[in-house]
Amino acid sequence: MELCIEHLSVSLNKQPILHDISLTAKRGEFIGIIGPNGSGKTTFLKSLRGLYDFKEGNVKLNGESIANSNDKEIAKLVAYMQQNINLNFGYTAKEIVMTARYPYLKWWQNESVHDEQIVEAVMKNVGIWHLRERAVNELSGGERQRVFLAKALAQETELLLLDEPTAALDLVYADEIFRQARQYCKEGKTIFIVVHDLELAAKFCTRLLLISEGRLVADGRPKDVLTAQNLKKAFHLASAVYEDPYFKQQRIFIFPNDASNIEPYRRGNGLPADITVELNR
Repeated sequence: MELCIEHLSVSLNKQPILHDISLTAKRGEFIGIIGPNGSGKTTFLKSLRGLYDFKEGNVKLNGESIANSNDKEIAKLVAYMQQNINLNFGYTAKEIVMTARYPYLKWWQNESVHDEQIVEAVMKNVGIWHLRERAVNELSGGERQRVFLAKALAQETELLLLDEPTAALDLVYADEIFRQARQYCKEGKTIFIVVHDLELAAKFCTRLLLISEGRLVADGRPKDVLTAQNLKKAFHLASAVYEDPYFKQQRIFIFPNDASNIEPYRRGNGLPADITVELNR
């Protein structure tokens, strides 16, 4: 699977949201989308699913423009887990996950044994098989998130788009979902994931996209994207980014906006002497 985004620009209600974004994603990449609230991350994800018309540019999957594909064709290639889903009906968790199989069924067909097996497998993998007969609107926020993650996985697509799947999860489940996602990428899926926890993104993602004010500020390996300079540019904050010597992963320390001297923080928090700091002056 190859995803090619060419000079993508999107406007909603005549308001420009995304500006001239271009990139290529290949099979097996685990791509985190980071940036401030309101920067266009969700709009970007929805555009990849074909839910918004493009003002300019194109999105191609395996060389074919999604603008020329119908919804069922796209659904066989791209699964999208949206951020907030409100359900007023008493569908069970299994019924929700089973709806992921609709792209593969004719209007007159019922789910097959194969569809049942896929749904059972992904629900067990995500850890919600025991909730299969429970009404989704009676589940906790974290349990619902895992139901909709299972639904996206049951679609069996090459490309998976996840919009803050760990937002309502505790630390254990959040970490586990990122581990599972990384494993799916090793098995050949390509995943885009919107995430606010920068350290979690750095720990698991193979690539990060930093979006600010609708523009792609940085694109590359986590250690190249998560720099004090880039965080200042995108988030307008003073920070230090350094590698944890014990667990060999990136850590981020945020300074108060009025900080003018980092030495007290360096001594008090054990920050390495060679880290780069961008203070807001």
